[in-house]
Amino acid sequence: MKVGVTGASGYVGKKVVKELQNNSHEVFKFVRRSVKNEHEIYWSPSKQEIDIEKFEELDAIIHLAGESIAPKDLLGFLPFAGGRWSKERKSRIYWSRKWASDLFVSTFESAGNFPKIFITASGNDIYGDQGDKVVTEETTFNRGQFLQLVAEECWEEPLYQIKKLGVRVISARAGIMLGKGNVATDIFTLISKLNISSPIGKGTQYFSWVSVNDVAKAYNFCLEQNSMEGPVNITSPQPLMQKDFARTIAKIMDKAYFFPPVPEVLMKLAVGWELGESLGLNSIRAIPKKLLGAGFVFDFPTLDTMKEDFI
Repeated sequence: MKVGVTGASGYVGKKVVKELQNNSHEVFKFVRRSVKNEHEIYWSPSKQEIDIEKFEELDAIIHLAGESIAPKDLLGFLPFAGGRWSKERKSRIYWSRKWASDLFVSTFESAGNFPKIFITASGNDIYGDQGDKVVTEETTFNRGQFLQLVAEECWEEPLYQIKKLGVRVISARAGIMLGKGNVATDIFTLISKLNISSPIGKGTQYFSWVSVNDVAKAYNFCLEQNSMEGPVNITSPQPLMQKDFARTIAKIMDKAYFFPPVPEVLMKLAVGWELGESLGLNSIRAIPKKLLGAGFVFDFPTLDTMKEDFI
């Protein structure tokens, strides 16, 4: 298939592109600058511009672009580094997705021909705090937090409009991604190296995680499986309580598991109140029900299988 990918130069995008190419798909990268080759497609969400001719030649789109929710590196968590959820940062997160969704919906509706598959990146943090409840794709997410607002108005709901045109739309709700070079992995690795690995908050909140390599593999799976539609949880089949997650990483790295836990208030002071909830204080016991039901096989189903990413 001819697959257009937004956000192709990002951390996840690069892995998705490689996975698609390994499965014999022809990849076209959406770019905001002047195109340099035939496998690039110009678009500008803020200006509501797109190369309609190249768009009409695509079989599918995987939409990964958007202002990053978490800082891109450890320094981004520091005050005044620009990574926290300031009013300006939240505005960029919101509008980077809203403009892109508006552009795609209007383009689909005006195009003479259009891609028949659309996969949009989302996150299972949109479910909000769910306690011990097992969270599947049928679970209604809690409203009232910033990410739920973004999900409803930008990430998912607007793009379901193109379903009426016969487009198969998938909302890929990924868990906290782990892998070499990923900021979440860097944080957990640093804490363990300092022998201060400990649970955050009560430690009993569930932590839904996933290997970034399995994320890329799942995107390709959703693309090729006609049965995949609507919300799809892309998380490890083994969510862990935060205390068990921290203990497992400490064991993997042969480091001390420190107790008592880090108080919630310290976490929120360190990274900001709302971002702290998004990064691990909310309890989300997500299960990839649709993927497992369709026969998807995780390469990294349990945290201890990711040993090489932490050492």
